[in-house]
Amino acid sequence: MTISIIVAMSENGVIGRDDDLPWHLSADLQKFKQITMGHHIVMGRKTYESINRLLPGRTTVIITRQQDYEVDGAVILNDLASVHELADADSELFIIGGGQIYQAALDMADKLYITRVHAIVDGDTVFPEFNWEHWELESRDDHQADDRNDHDYSFEVWHRR
Repeated sequence: MTISIIVAMSENGVIGRDDDLPWHLSADLQKFKQITMGHHIVMGRKTYESINRLLPGRTTVIITRQQDYEVDGAVILNDLASVHELADADSELFIIGGGQIYQAALDMADKLYITRVHAIVDGDTVFPEFNWEHWELESRDDHQADDRNDHDYSFEVWHRR
């Protein structure tokens, strides 16, 4: 099973503000749906509660320390290391946030799908620092802002060296 991180981040590493995305990029939401459809998506409890629903066509996995946490239709795990138990169920599993879950997942990730938002934005959640030398750029697709996308952006795919 491939463990992938999927994230949209600004040039200054911001990934969130007030439990939401600090931009509107319709193309990023479409790309996220296309890439993750049919797979497991793993998120922290706070990220789930900010989305506040199961995303159709995907298996939602919520990581929480709360032993009695329940969401009908979701898989609840008490630590990120337990995602390996899902290996037989999926060829690729996607870590979708938030900041603490990304931090914990970086060492186990095989692939990064990054939407690079070409802007400096204010936010209260940033993607964790990590060593880029362990990663190699596989592809990059650049796009211009338009009426459905607030900023210029790039879709990047990285794999662990």
